[in-house]
Amino acid sequence: MKNKLLNKLRMLLPIAAATLLMPLSASAQTRIAVVSDIHVMAPSLLPSGAEDQDAWKNYYAGQRKMLDKSAAIFDQFVSTMTHANPKPHILLITGDLTKDGEQVSHKYVKTKLADLEKKGIQCYVIPGNHDFGEEGNHTQFNTDGSTSNAAVLSAFAAFYADYGYTGSTVDPNNSLSYVAEPVEGLILLAIDSHSGSIDDNTLPWLCYQASQARANGKQVIAMMHHPLFPHITGADLFISTYTVDNYETVRNKLINAGVNVILTGHFHTSDIAKDWNDDASKAIYDINTGSLISYPCDYRMLELSQDKQTLNVRTYSLTPTDMTAEECKTWLNNRMATIITKKMTDKGYGALASTAASVLAEAFIFHAEGDENQSTDASSCKNNLISTYLGANAWGIIDQ
Repeated sequence: MKNKLLNKLRMLLPIAAATLLMPLSASAQTRIAVVSDIHVMAPSLLPSGAEDQDAWKNYYAGQRKMLDKSAAIFDQFVSTMTHANPKPHILLITGDLTKDGEQVSHKYVKTKLADLEKKGIQCYVIPGNHDFGEEGNHTQFNTDGSTSNAAVLSAFAAFYADYGYTGSTVDPNNSLSYVAEPVEGLILLAIDSHSGSIDDNTLPWLCYQASQARANGKQVIAMMHHPLFPHITGADLFISTYTVDNYETVRNKLINAGVNVILTGHFHTSDIAKDWNDDASKAIYDINTGSLISYPCDYRMLELSQDKQTLNVRTYSLTPTDMTAEECKTWLNNRMATIITKKMTDKGYGALASTAASVLAEAFIFHAEGDENQSTDASSCKNNLISTYLGANAWGIIDQ
């Protein structure tokens, strides 16, 4: 495990100047762990021997997630949290708790959350697009090479009642959004975006909750699965599901309601970006956290100051116990090159596919690691990508 960011990011969060809030009894700071896209695949879905069958090999070949290691990596993360000194007070999981919504995978996650709460770590979850079987891959891989459909979780809020949905203000509009106060003076706005959008009635309700909290002198931190806005220019053109739908409207309304920070996931890279409302009078930070089972296996540790004015953000990486960090990186590099080659070949780019794929895969690695603007190697890769492959044909690739 390493601390990826040598310098802490300090973000001033405006709050009523006259407000004095009581600190936690255990510490002058509130420590918040953030993890996303853990994609836990219960071990029973891939029994010993099934990993040698073509059904699993063919499925896994198209993945950039270490699904077969997901349960072990989550176990490793839970152990890291429970043995941390000092431990976090709160753990937030910003969606995609499971591989594809399998009930047995949700049960695995819930058992581990119970272990964390026994150690005094409050856990709050929000669903992602992979938590209801909507991706169609809720599959049991069998040792004889066959596959079968696994049962999917049907009642998310009831199942995770102890992890955000009890003792909170739950959205009356039947979404899975809720508002909690895990620490006195800190309001958590948990936003359900698992479908890729926020319900038209839910967004005004969320904004009302945030504005009321701010009017009462409380600080607000939001969390949602999908990024609030593009972190890369044109990213929403390349990948239509990159952000929450109608992100400009959502962004403006949340900012104007007094939300200055939102924690997101979904894209499997760790990146912090800042954006403004329409008249650029107010800003919001989107702290996007990568997937725990995609290199470099990131999670965040946040420290909220006693006066709730300053948030310090550190980014850490876990290395799976059976791999070195370099082996993990090489695995993803090779996997991304294979996936990109296939996608470009399918789009008719022929010989260009294999040569461009290696550069695109390298670029993805730099982006996943973060701080690419500070790396000469990353800059060289970017310039090569732009000058060699993303010339006049670039927008043709996007349009397809």
